[in-house]
Amino acid sequence: MHGNSSCRLEAIDLVPFILRSKMTLFCFDFAGCGKSEGEFISLGWHERDDVNVIVNYLREHRKVNTVGLWGRSMGAATALLHGDRDPSIAGMVLDSAFSDLKVLVQELARTHTKVPSFLVSTAMSLIRGSV
Repeated sequence: MHGNSSCRLEAIDLVPFILRSKMTLFCFDFAGCGKSEGEFISLGWHERDDVNVIVNYLREHRKVNTVGLWGRSMGAATALLHGDRDPSIAGMVLDSAFSDLKVLVQELARTHTKVPSFLVSTAMSLIRGSV
C-alpha cells in the first residue's frame, strides 16, 4: 500500500520479485490518490476500511487463500490499523510506518514550515473536532 501523496505505482519495483515467488500482487490507489476519486486522505484511519473491503473481496471471490500486506509510510500505518482488527493476515512488510499522527504532523510542520508548534497543536485540536 502506497504512502501519502503517492499511488499504486509504488509497488512497480516489487512486481519481478512477487511474480518469481509465484504470489499474486493486488495494487490499488487509496481514495484521493492516484486514479481514485475522493477529496481527502486520513493517513490510514479511513484507509483501513478500504483495505478491509479489498481483503474481503479477494477472499469471497476465492482469488487468494493467504493474505499478506506490504505498505510504505501511510500504507504501513494503514496495514497496522487493519491488521489490528484482522488476525487472519498472514504477515506484513512495513516500511517507515509512523506510530503517532500528532508527532508526525509536528515533525512535518517543523521541517517544512515556520509555523510555531502551539499553532500546529491548536490546528490539530480543531481538525480532530471536525473529522
